[in-house]
Amino acid sequence: MSVLEIRRHAERVNRADDQSALSVAGRAMCERLAKDAPTYSLVVSSPLPRAKETAERIAGRLDGVDPALLPDLGGAAAKMFGEMRTLADWARLMRDDESARHFAEEQLPTWTRIAARVADRDRVLAVSHGGIVDLPAIVIAARLGAKLDGASFGYGEGVRVTYAKGAPVKIEELRVR
Repeated sequence: MSVLEIRRHAERVNRADDQSALSVAGRAMCERLAKDAPTYSLVVSSPLPRAKETAERIAGRLDGVDPALLPDLGGAAAKMFGEMRTLADWARLMRDDESARHFAEEQLPTWTRIAARVADRDRVLAVSHGGIVDLPAIVIAARLGAKLDGASFGYGEGVRVTYAKGAPVKIEELRVR
């Protein structure tokens, strides 16, 4: 069974600049996460600098960039991103907005494809962005009868998904303390 850890990037210096590097606090958080990080067989991120830098600082390297980790949220999800305070807010959005549900469903094969790039018992670190992690995680949890609860995934947070035979069999929240 391969394991995919998909996390939101760390805090950046300038939220108005997509090319912004990580802030001092973002770099410090990555250092804390790196201390407890397992050995990853594959480390990938979205093409944006904050995601690449987060992956490099947590895992000590970046093996590749995957543009599929930076899709357009589109629809109501993109317009309401800052208003999504909890995972329940994201779940409600998917119930109310077909484009959000469609987005989440379209992202799932990307996660499966990335997890399939490593052998059984190997781990992948993938770094993406807010909403892009939350929505598909909620779909997987619902399919598995698991409960994801609490705040939307913050900087450095996300989920650990265990795959068997190309399908998710377990999901766990990854929270930063």
